[in-house]
Amino acid sequence: MTDTQQAFYVATNGNDSWSGRLAAPNADGTDGPFATLERAQSAMRATGIRDTYVRGGTYAMARTVTLTGADNGVHIMAYPGETPVFSGGERVGGFTAIGGGLYAAPTSTTGLDLFIGGVRQKVAQTGDWNAGDAKSGWSMLEAAAGGASKTSLRVGAGDGAMAAVLAAGVQPGMMVQTFDTERLSDNIVGVASVDAGSRTVNFTQGVKYALRSGGTYRLLNDDAFIRDAGEFAWQAETGRLVVKPQDPGTLLAQGAVVPRLGTLLALNGASGVTLQGLTFADTTWDGSALTLTNSSGNSIAGNRFVDAGTAMTLTGSSGNVIEANRMEHLGAGGIKVAYGSNGNRISANSINGIGEVLKDVAGIQLYGTSGTLISGNDIRNSPRYGISIKNWDGATVNTDTVVEYNRIYNTMTETADGGAIEMLGRSNVDTRTTIRGNDIRNVGGLATDGSGWLDRQKSFGIYLDDMANGVAVRDNFIQNTGWASVFIHGGDSNSVTNNFATLSNPRERFIRLEWVPSAGTIGLLANNSVTGNVISSATGVDYWEFWTPGSYTVTNNLLQGVRGLTGGDTVSSGLFANPAAGDFRLGSGAAAGLGIHDLDWARMGSAPLTVPGIPSPGAGGGGSGSGTTPATGTSTASSGQAFSPLAYIASYGDLSAAFGTDAAAGAAHYAAMGRAEGRTVTFDPLAYIASYGDLANAFGTNGDAGAAHYITMGRAEGRAVSFDPLAYLASYGDLAAAFGTDRTSAEIHYITNGRAEGRTVSFDPLAYLASYGDLAAAFGTDRTSAEIHYITNGRAEGRRVTFNPTAYLAANSDLAAAFGTDTTRAELHYLTNGRTEGRTTGFNASAYLAANADVAAATGGDLTAAMRHYIVFGRQEGRALSPASAPRTAAMVPDSGMLAAAGMG
Repeated sequence: MTDTQQAFYVATNGNDSWSGRLAAPNADGTDGPFATLERAQSAMRATGIRDTYVRGGTYAMARTVTLTGADNGVHIMAYPGETPVFSGGERVGGFTAIGGGLYAAPTSTTGLDLFIGGVRQKVAQTGDWNAGDAKSGWSMLEAAAGGASKTSLRVGAGDGAMAAVLAAGVQPGMMVQTFDTERLSDNIVGVASVDAGSRTVNFTQGVKYALRSGGTYRLLNDDAFIRDAGEFAWQAETGRLVVKPQDPGTLLAQGAVVPRLGTLLALNGASGVTLQGLTFADTTWDGSALTLTNSSGNSIAGNRFVDAGTAMTLTGSSGNVIEANRMEHLGAGGIKVAYGSNGNRISANSINGIGEVLKDVAGIQLYGTSGTLISGNDIRNSPRYGISIKNWDGATVNTDTVVEYNRIYNTMTETADGGAIEMLGRSNVDTRTTIRGNDIRNVGGLATDGSGWLDRQKSFGIYLDDMANGVAVRDNFIQNTGWASVFIHGGDSNSVTNNFATLSNPRERFIRLEWVPSAGTIGLLANNSVTGNVISSATGVDYWEFWTPGSYTVTNNLLQGVRGLTGGDTVSSGLFANPAAGDFRLGSGAAAGLGIHDLDWARMGSAPLTVPGIPSPGAGGGGSGSGTTPATGTSTASSGQAFSPLAYIASYGDLSAAFGTDAAAGAAHYAAMGRAEGRTVTFDPLAYIASYGDLANAFGTNGDAGAAHYITMGRAEGRAVSFDPLAYLASYGDLAAAFGTDRTSAEIHYITNGRAEGRTVSFDPLAYLASYGDLAAAFGTDRTSAEIHYITNGRAEGRRVTFNPTAYLAANSDLAAAFGTDTTRAELHYLTNGRTEGRTTGFNASAYLAANADVAAATGGDLTAAMRHYIVFGRQEGRALSPASAPRTAAMVPDSGMLAAAGMG
């Protein structure tokens, strides 16, 4: 990053004739920021200044901005605390009512995208489409008269509604979307012509798969198809956009946004570029909002892609970091990495709600890459893949890919023959791929045949398709698939180890091994191993399914509710800690004997952030401070823990209010603004769980669940973190010997074992410091340093806690009057003042009890209770401190209620 005092600014109230060096217009309106990114690009090229801050607001872009080698090293960033939006849409206004709830406005031809108030509208289509029902709105087709065809289809013989549509003829702009029976891939093409007599629809171009009878289709973009609110179409005969809005007031006030650009920003031969904190919106479904072509070493971090086609596409671009971006409501897919793009890192991104127009998409897709790391992403709600790694031919081989710790929920919702993580390997090479630590849940599967719809059809958690070889599948959690948790289709030398799976439908297996007859001998399987997995079945159906499986090893798996394949499998019970509550931590003691270990649940769905935050303008790279107060706890910046977006959100009330439990938004905020503001993660989710028995029972060691609870309920309930993991370790020699100063291990131990064993935190770090002048001089009142010293040195040196804060209060009447029985304040006073003042620290509680028989009777001889009595009552009552000083008359005795209130009744 260059000196931020040397920067340009872009603002919606800027002017391209100004200098661009001011963040806002000056008082007399003679200078200020630029109005466009293009002008800032030109200025950066001319001056060598490499930084541009973009102020909040929407920037309607008429053309794609392209960065080349002349722009190497530039940083285009959101102005801290603001949200700049680059829009590829044209705002259309002037709508008038035309009856039937419809409104129309003149504009040029529109396509399949429209947004009103930032919400995607549905292009009008044939059929009775209903939101949330993936089967609705599709019509069954018959193959063309000459057989299955890629260029035409026939309407079903008994489909009177579609016959009427064909009779009306083709309207300009009409499209057709088709699916083969397997619903492997959909295509959207133009309608060239229709023939009502033969019931034929002819296409303007061929589709991917020949359409057999039983496939599905729908016609799009004719205003005659508009049925429900939220739909629109192009009315070619009048040159108008016709809309049936859900809220006419919003349409009339704001107009509608018609995407015109497919790409907003293109990097072509650029390197060292940083794009951070920006929003890319309103692009066409068949475009890519951001493209990188032959561009390497760039950072794309903390941005948002919304209401776009594909978020970004990399071609021939290597060594890029794509981190903590938020992608949602996309017409097509999330991130494509293709053709010679090597060594890219894709981490901590949130991808939610893709395929809103085109269905054959993936959250992240690779083809023709090597050395790609896909780590800690959260991918949800995809009609097809979560992550897809495609090798169709020699140009698309993928090697040395690592897919780790991603959270992938709700995939394959509208297609079949795919998986949450899918890998195609038709080149039959050793891919050296690792798929580990992923959390995969709810893989659908939807297809058709001549008889109708097929649910839960050919869907898999991890799908190694068509000779995918050399893949290590380990430490994943897989739940609720269609046909199998893991499917090896014709591959060799793949290992499936230490995965956890729950099977819930009778068609579902854990492992499916099957050859690929169409590939010939290379389609035969060899040397695959399935060992040391944890499989719980609710159906009792065998956990395996083999179709000419070749050579394999399937053994030493830990099972519940299902029989073993060989004598090497172990059938047990209680495999998981509390599955009914969603706690799938390892629960069975039989696992250790099989070499099975628990999964790293805390890492799933997040990854460390590496791209520096956006510096405050004029701060020379320093943070400006946020002016907010973080929740108390230990900062992960100092403790070295991995960054957790939910813990970051929980650390700040303002972020909790703004983002709730949106982890991606938290990660994006930290990358774009939080780091520069000096924010850190101070909330410790595991310590929070350890502080409350009900949370420990509900969440176990699921840190994300703990953080989410605090965000949504705990803060409002007044809950706080009270468990001190280092003090817990210091309290027990065996734990200190086992875990050293590892806070996380301490928290996990207490949650999983310590509480049940009756262990408590007894070590008092401030009292330890107060016991030794050298420690007080070295550490002051630093509790953490005290705990670490005792764990690493003090215990071995024979040091122990000798300072008694209650005795200190009892021995000093002014402190007793000021602090009562607050031992923490007593310890802090002694460390900061009392030692240097030469204050006494001893109080003879035994003598006090001997002089006051009534107190001795009430406290049962408890010395601490005696000291507390003196602080609260005895001092004011003038009680004797020893038998020698006791008065001959009876002392005043507090009533039982007073003693009880002091904890001595």
